[in-house]
Amino acid sequence: MSAIAGVCNFQGQPIEPEFLSALGNKLNARGPDGGAEVIRGSIGMAYRAFHTNKESHLEHQPLIRKDNYMLTWDGRLDNRDELISQLSNELCDDQTDVAIVMAAYVRWGNNFLSRLLGDFTLALWNARTRTLVLARDPIGPRTLYYHKNGTRIVWATELAALLDLAEVDLEVNDEYLAEFLTRLAEPSLTPYKQLYPVPPGHAVVITDGQFRVQRFWSLDPHKVIRYKQDSEYEEHFRALFLEAVACRLRVDGTVWAELSGGMDSSAIVCMADEIIKSEHVQASSLQTVSLVFDEASKSDERKYIRYVERKIGRAGLHLREDEFRMLSRTGDGYSEVIPNPSAVSAEYYTALYGEMSKRNGRVLLAGKGGDELLTAFKDPAPELADLFVCGRLIQLHRRLRFWSKVLQTAYFDLLWEKTVLPVLPRKLRVFCERRPGLKTLKFYDCRFVKRMHMRQRALGQRDSFGFCYPSGRMQSEWFLQVVRELSAGLWRQMGNLEITYPLTHRPLVEFLQAIPFDQRVRPGQTRSLLRRSLRGLLPLEIINRKGKTLNTDAVMRAFSREQARLYCLLKDGRAIARGYLNGPAVLAALSFSRAPDPHALSLTYAVALELWLRAFESRKQSRAMKETMSQKVESSRLMQTVTIN
Repeated sequence: MSAIAGVCNFQGQPIEPEFLSALGNKLNARGPDGGAEVIRGSIGMAYRAFHTNKESHLEHQPLIRKDNYMLTWDGRLDNRDELISQLSNELCDDQTDVAIVMAAYVRWGNNFLSRLLGDFTLALWNARTRTLVLARDPIGPRTLYYHKNGTRIVWATELAALLDLAEVDLEVNDEYLAEFLTRLAEPSLTPYKQLYPVPPGHAVVITDGQFRVQRFWSLDPHKVIRYKQDSEYEEHFRALFLEAVACRLRVDGTVWAELSGGMDSSAIVCMADEIIKSEHVQASSLQTVSLVFDEASKSDERKYIRYVERKIGRAGLHLREDEFRMLSRTGDGYSEVIPNPSAVSAEYYTALYGEMSKRNGRVLLAGKGGDELLTAFKDPAPELADLFVCGRLIQLHRRLRFWSKVLQTAYFDLLWEKTVLPVLPRKLRVFCERRPGLKTLKFYDCRFVKRMHMRQRALGQRDSFGFCYPSGRMQSEWFLQVVRELSAGLWRQMGNLEITYPLTHRPLVEFLQAIPFDQRVRPGQTRSLLRRSLRGLLPLEIINRKGKTLNTDAVMRAFSREQARLYCLLKDGRAIARGYLNGPAVLAALSFSRAPDPHALSLTYAVALELWLRAFESRKQSRAMKETMSQKVESSRLMQTVTIN
């Protein structure tokens, strides 16, 4: 991923070149392929390049038009051909992604963002109207943050750049931490009170200092797709899935793909292999990488990984957890800017990024999002709650009996938990639900839990799109949870490469939201549509597997292995002292003699919080020391001036 940054003064004051240069230098680690800074009066932009496709080598950013439009772009444009055909008059000879985006703005004005498909962040300046636009795609895997006050706004794809240069008072944002500890943070928050992300699917628009945040894309609650036969859904899905993978294969050289052995990663790998062999994309080859487990055999997926490797005709790179231990490097700076539970696997990511760098790999395909978007869980709630709300009681009775046999769950338990409870107001559900997320609240200080309404937060996202039926609301909430995870910037902290997620392709997301629930899940068959659509592409052993293996065993073993160190880390830590964690409960969970508390997996979030708080305090102390030194130098200079005079 490339990096962008900039500053805009609202009162028309000229930009200080030294400040913009310093801001650009903070991006250097993200931009091995060069870059530049440009100042035009009260606006300045910086860009650092990370080339991933042939067209990106031709870009010159910041891009400036004669009519004083300025644009920086960090993205991959997936509907290039469609836009080129529509914008031929505006494009001239430049058909790079950044030029196409600029032409789209010239043609469609503020409506241009909804026409862009792909992962992106951008900053665009219109000198004529004195309007600045900061925007981010609807999923948000590429980060973009900003700080504003009464006189200026500063933005950057790297949060550390703003922490160091934007003159921000370092204050902990408890709202962010409460969200983080329950369901990951809301995408409009950072752990710092005065720093904000551009929310996915939104644009921050500033005109002459007047500020507004507006949504440019949303799921459509009125869009419904209904076909007569299953085969029509399957054909539509396969076409969109092929498109989702193909557009991410616009890669100069080898594309890498995570292969866990699960259905999502296996489907992506098999589809990518088939497309590359057709020679209709830029990518010249495919390299798979898998995390495998010897000691934690219950987490190992090599059996299924090998089915896929045989299908594509070659073995991939296997990184052994026994060599790259979970939790072994917590505290080495991986959680410096935001609390990052992914640091549990820091050794694996270090090894992965090292191998990719050594082999000139820059793009990694990942299957995250599939569990929620394709429905990987046997949950009849969307179907049963819909029947209940619609008053179709006879059919509801029949389906309750059917699901009761399939799930081996009592009829009345299903009636309450999967039919009535999901449609109750949230205030009532707080007292009635028995979600695992609610059980982990025992690890957090009860006063913090009460003050921040964490029981309500633990119920998950609210549907913000206005769906009428429970199935639509639940599916939109699952989508929003995917956005929370992928937009948080967790993996961007771990290394410098472009990670992209084919299952979040916008047309595919919109299709999955509009089809009937029983196309995604059927009794005894999760991910039903994926299984049916990809017969012949996926190995039969993958198609027919009943569940998925989790890394729970590996994480539990890691807690056992690192028990003493983690106990000391948290016992004498800031998270307990500041009143975020329930010390006795956390330390008891870490003091196990045989097996840890099954809910102790949530302690990865407690560890991530502790490491971030330590980094936060260290940063605050370092800043205070610098300010003290600066004051002493200034005082000394003044004393020398007085003496000379």
